[in-house]
Amino acid sequence: MVNLALENVGSEILIALKRTKNFDELKTALVKKINMIDDFRLGNEVIIDIGDYQLTGKQTRDLEDLLLDYGFHLKEIICTGGMMDQENLTPADDTPDEAFAIMPEYENTVMLCRHLRSGQKVFVEGNIVILGDINPGAEVIAGGNILVMGSIKGMAHAGAFGDENALIAAYRLKPTQLRIASHITRPPDGEVIDIERPELARIKAGKVVIEKLKI
Repeated sequence: MVNLALENVGSEILIALKRTKNFDELKTALVKKINMIDDFRLGNEVIIDIGDYQLTGKQTRDLEDLLLDYGFHLKEIICTGGMMDQENLTPADDTPDEAFAIMPEYENTVMLCRHLRSGQKVFVEGNIVILGDINPGAEVIAGGNILVMGSIKGMAHAGAFGDENALIAAYRLKPTQLRIASHITRPPDGEVIDIERPELARIKAGKVVIEKLKI
């Protein structure tokens, strides 16, 4: 499976395409992903992460032309290597066992090593790990699980394709809004969340509930 990550940084979009075997497969995957994410267009300058794949000058120009056909401009091509294996994500000891027993497994996990500022948006098909904060006004949408090694102060939506077994975990949960599948929760107006401990959000009895998570 080819991984897709979409990240809005100003007017730029990051598309991660990894584990492609040849250039034709890379182009096919790029077209497929652009069509699939049409509703998520956040800008017109594109950065493509091709993992371990190496491009020739002609192949780079081909990608430029392909993106132009869809109204995008190629800004940069980067190579960041393979994906992080989800087996390395180990649940904490006192996290409810059943939550992780039914947690959906996705082949693809994207990792971002920075804070997300207001107005920035990230969309991934599988899991996402963020080594930083989701600040107010920032949004993260994942088809799988969301793990934030910092604070969630903005919006986080896990299980975006309808998977109610998806989880959201963070060192500090102070969101403006949490979503899991079609379920939404937010703090009451005017309420200040003052909990300073790692927490886990998941679906229980048709509602988003938040539980203590020991790291």
